[in-house]
Amino acid sequence: MIGGGGPRAFWEREQRSALGRPVPANGAAGGPPPAQPPTARPVTAPRPVGPPPRVGGAVAALVVAVLTLAIPALGASLGLWFFLLLTNLPGIGLGVTALAKIPDTAEVERFLRYTWACNLAYVAMFVVFLVPVLVLLAVTAYYS
Repeated sequence: MIGGGGPRAFWEREQRSALGRPVPANGAAGGPPPAQPPTARPVTAPRPVGPPPRVGGAVAALVVAVLTLAIPALGASLGLWFFLLLTNLPGIGLGVTALAKIPDTAEVERFLRYTWACNLAYVAMFVVFLVPVLVLLAVTAYYS
């Protein structure tokens, strides 16, 4: 049946048998294997195993970290200069580091997690600081 026209015959003819020798079209598995020309492949560093790094996620985290600079800028424009102390510099630095580590997938993922953690911690800290400031502004507006 190997010499027939079934799927197995096609597979055996086209791919190579399990022994590493090609099977002739007539089904006789004999004879020496044909000489293989040497392939000249350039020697390079091994390619990383696994999926490519999430560059889009790293860029998004960095953009969010840079957009958080609007909060201290708004606070400074309102005359509340202590909001400049709440700048998300760690998030920006970690986002830049994530983009700098692009060939290494594991490092990009690690710094991407750190950047998002800084961004979320920054937003939570901003809410904690914003509530007393709003209460203070409301009290001063009420008594003036």
